[in-house]
Amino acid sequence: MRLKQILKGIEHKIIMGQPQLNISNLQYDSRKIEANDLFIAIRGFNVDGHDYIEEAVKKGAAAVIVDRELANYYPGITYIKVENTRKEMAVLAKNFFSDPLADLDLIGITGTNGKTTTAYLIYNILSKNSFKTAMFGTVKNIIAGQEIEADRTTPESLDLYRYFSQAKNAGVKYIVMEVSSHALDLYRVYQMDFSLAVFTNLSPEHLDYHKDLKNYRLAKSKLFSQLSKDASAVINLDDKNSNFMLEKSKAENYIYSLKDRSADLYCQNYKLSQNSLQYQSGGLIKRDFQLKLGGLFNIYNSLAAVLSTFLLGLEIDDIVSSLEVIEGVPGRFELIDAGQDFQLIVDYAHTPDGMENVLTAAKAITKNRLIVLFGCGGDRDRSKRPVMAKLAEDMADYVFLTNDNPRSEGEELILKEIKAGFSQSFSNYKVIADRKKAIAEAVNFAEKDDIVLILGRGHEKYQVIKDKKIELDDRKVAYQALKERSS
Repeated sequence: MRLKQILKGIEHKIIMGQPQLNISNLQYDSRKIEANDLFIAIRGFNVDGHDYIEEAVKKGAAAVIVDRELANYYPGITYIKVENTRKEMAVLAKNFFSDPLADLDLIGITGTNGKTTTAYLIYNILSKNSFKTAMFGTVKNIIAGQEIEADRTTPESLDLYRYFSQAKNAGVKYIVMEVSSHALDLYRVYQMDFSLAVFTNLSPEHLDYHKDLKNYRLAKSKLFSQLSKDASAVINLDDKNSNFMLEKSKAENYIYSLKDRSADLYCQNYKLSQNSLQYQSGGLIKRDFQLKLGGLFNIYNSLAAVLSTFLLGLEIDDIVSSLEVIEGVPGRFELIDAGQDFQLIVDYAHTPDGMENVLTAAKAITKNRLIVLFGCGGDRDRSKRPVMAKLAEDMADYVFLTNDNPRSEGEELILKEIKAGFSQSFSNYKVIADRKKAIAEAVNFAEKDDIVLILGRGHEKYQVIKDKKIELDDRKVAYQALKERSS
């Protein structure tokens, strides 16, 4: 495609070269540049793409997009300056891939907790009703049944448009996508046309980046303020931030609730067990539901999924039958069973709100003791560490503190800041920094009818310590510990 076509709709200035250039591909990673590619220099958390222009040129870049003046311009290369390369990358990608979303229905889910499960439920309901569907999120990316490894909740805009183009070519009808606050703040979904958007809930998270809850909430709301009037917004009325999202929304709003019978969809007469739930719904849909998922929070997730797919035009009988056969989400209240006489559950909960939800769900079905193992990630919001300790003290019978993903922080500091949340009289805990050893000890500590909760990492397969990624899957480690205990 000619550079001039790629730049359509973008306010820009040609610093050097000419816009009639033919461009083979777009890249923001200089390592992937090939002959006649356009290199987009974006600023990341740790590196600035402007520092890699020389590498991109040597690899064959024909043109470069920048948002600051450079000390050196290489001859024979076309340079274009824009106000914000990260923001404009979404438009560049949209142009280059000929706006594949014009032929697709994009469904976005945002919130602190529940994004993954809600997306998973919507994806499976659509797929089980013979719609070719794609999903992008924390656990995995899938295009028409083909899995693609996920390394962040919401990919960069250029990667997304590449995926959208693949999805269109594969005959996909619906794309279900988790939308993180980082993605909204960093223009990863800028100007994308969502057919439907879901708000699950909001509690303190990523404050290391957003600085305060007000900024975090504002970032989340951007998904709804960019909706068109023809789109639908599905919002959790029971969250105290729901009115803010409703006010920001430019779409037709629908609400769901576990408490308020004025909602478009609400729940009544629910019944929970350790790995299933039942409830009746009221409002737009009056039916009985039964799911192979545990926890009160999964009623909320299923209400969001039911209302969303109903608004997309699916028959309620098809929605109900699809939900009945959907298995649990990887790393979300996932039972690890090796024939032991107690329950072991692995969950991704890594925020105070998420932790409280899981502890509450487990406590409701615990016959003996509730044992929790957790840590807190390094280089992330430090204020949540003592809060999570207090929750563990108040709700569990015994606590194992260990490493989560320390990243560049020292593990001793993280564990010290977590322990600061315990009361001086609390002694029912043990600190074992090595996560594998901690899981093994928690397993061996358990007695008949206990519940052991391993929290924080869920589906993750690697632990990040300093600059290294170490293979570590809590589910595999727990299963191995259970097998060794029984042998």
